[in-house]
Amino acid sequence: MDAAAEFWAARKQGETDVHTACRIFEKLEAVALEELLGTWEGHEFRTGHPLDGVLKKLNWYGKAFHDAENVDPLLFKGLNGNVFAVDPVPIMDMRKLVKAKGGKARMRRVEHRGKSSAAMVYDHLPIIDHFRKVDQKVLLGMMDHKGDKEPYFFILEKVETVPEA
Repeated sequence: MDAAAEFWAARKQGETDVHTACRIFEKLEAVALEELLGTWEGHEFRTGHPLDGVLKKLNWYGKAFHDAENVDPLLFKGLNGNVFAVDPVPIMDMRKLVKAKGGKARMRRVEHRGKSSAAMVYDHLPIIDHFRKVDQKVLLGMMDHKGDKEPYFFILEKVETVPEA
């Protein structure tokens, strides 16, 4: 079974284990920086990580890549349905999300798990999100957070229009 077929099977199942997610990620194609440009809707790729379910509860929408130096790494959907960027700083109370002014991350090509691929580097957090291509409109993301024993996985799907903030 090829990597894309394994990905779709795991997504349909609703969850997988970290070992399987890593194997799928490693077999998928690298992503060019220009392929990230635009807005992407995010979804969980559950592996039993402690973050599974957290972003969904907060109405995580996804990410927006404006250019190499300006990325909104966390977009959320408000009660009115509008999407807004949040400043990804460590905060004690996750109910108090602070709207971001400008991108809080940047894009770089990074060697990770044997391939050089597009990645998103947070400006103020020890986090790098690495991306691999399932197809032209779907990416598998792997969050590498310094100090975590296992990576957190997520899915990004390219969107054409985004509800205004």
